[in-house]
Amino acid sequence: MKNTIKSKLIGSLIAGSLTVFSMSAFAQETKTLKGEILDLSCYMSHGATGQGHKACAQGCLDKGLPAGILNKADGQVYLLVEDHKLSDAYKSALKYAAQEIEITGKIIKKNGVQSILVEKVKAEG
Repeated sequence: MKNTIKSKLIGSLIAGSLTVFSMSAFAQETKTLKGEILDLSCYMSHGATGQGHKACAQGCLDKGLPAGILNKADGQVYLLVEDHKLSDAYKSALKYAAQEIEITGKIIKKNGVQSILVEKVKAEG
């Protein structure tokens, strides 16, 4: 009898822990990132950044290639993801290739990819 109760208690604790862990893996924290808007195709293939790459980066973003932000605070790159309810904010971010801006949104980390669901964009200067 004691072992059955103990086993059920341990099983419940493990199940509860796994549930909390799996929910936290997809937790969404709202943050503001400040950094350079990247054309991820050129950045990932040959590290292209900065004003010298601006025309190419803007051309790539205008074609619909993936965009990201190189966060100035920690050097991390985040994929920009459109929030369908706030699509204008995402479209606005794409106009700032190779420029520094602030993006506010939910940070989503899933299967090794980190992204920001774009909710608000603020241009520098």
